[in-house]
Amino acid sequence: MNDHEERLRAILRADPVLWPALTTLRRLDLPDSWIVSGALYNTVWNHLTGRPPGYGLKDIDVFYHDPDTSWDAEDAVIARARAHFTGPVPVEVRNQARVHLWYPDHFGRRIAPLRSSAESLSAFACETHAVAARLKGTEIEIAAPYGLDSVFSLRIVPNIRHRNRRTHEAKAARCRANWPEVVVEDWPALAVVEATRLEDWHAVHALVSDAFAGMEGRIDPPSSLTRMTPTDLARLAEDGACLVAHDGTALLGCAFLSPRSDTLYVGKVAVRPDRQGAGIGRALMQRAEAYARSGGLASLELQTRVELTENHTAFARLGFVETGRTAHPGFDRPTSITMRKAL
Repeated sequence: MNDHEERLRAILRADPVLWPALTTLRRLDLPDSWIVSGALYNTVWNHLTGRPPGYGLKDIDVFYHDPDTSWDAEDAVIARARAHFTGPVPVEVRNQARVHLWYPDHFGRRIAPLRSSAESLSAFACETHAVAARLKGTEIEIAAPYGLDSVFSLRIVPNIRHRNRRTHEAKAARCRANWPEVVVEDWPALAVVEATRLEDWHAVHALVSDAFAGMEGRIDPPSSLTRMTPTDLARLAEDGACLVAHDGTALLGCAFLSPRSDTLYVGKVAVRPDRQGAGIGRALMQRAEAYARSGGLASLELQTRVELTENHTAFARLGFVETGRTAHPGFDRPTSITMRKAL
């Protein structure tokens, strides 16, 4: 059994603010409902640093997931919850099935509809904040997709899977003001991660389109990207993986990975035009190599068009060598060069 989870359960049962909130939430019986984030890790920090219960708690966040995404339905739940939660800390109740409706205005990018309250934790700006608890009968159920080590070691760890750097830094500053013992890990200058289901595929499509725009009029036939939609890219990622490179705010590069029998095929490699030459492509390839090795594959393979001689040179610098040439249907001359790198 997870020791941190057991410690968290013991702290919550003994806390005069959180334990009544958990029991009230159980009585409300909202669909897929949890107490999440600050009320939980702040309570742990108060316990660890000897501060009084409720110290630093701005509110208690309650998530639930109801397929009725109307504002009227959520408003009715909020009013009902307000009548039941009578503790010293206000409660904020939000339907996670509605998050994708307001997320673009709040964070500047789109996400797919959340399938559960627990899935929303994976998109939090800080791994430390991704914790939830609820009462099931007499047992406290815990959800923590990134574990609880950072909570109990008083560290705020950025969740680099999503481009929420500003939110991470803002929340970290507030936490440090209340709990100066907390150590904040900085956001890396460049993160290369596997895209999740919640990736903004419209942004990925725009990035690849911008990066490939210089090919127009140079290659024949035109790139297959001209026929692809953001949905097509999401499906392509489902068949393998998509790596995205970002600085916490902007999407800077991507590469799509497709495992084959003896190699990892790397396609749709794109770097934002104004950031080309900054090592982003190399970082993507290094992560692709790690992905290949983890799957027991001994090489990377890619294709580049015959006309794009600058790409041939760039890939050669990364250790790729030409292994063959192929022609698109209807062409009597080679149109693509296949390159491979042994690992």
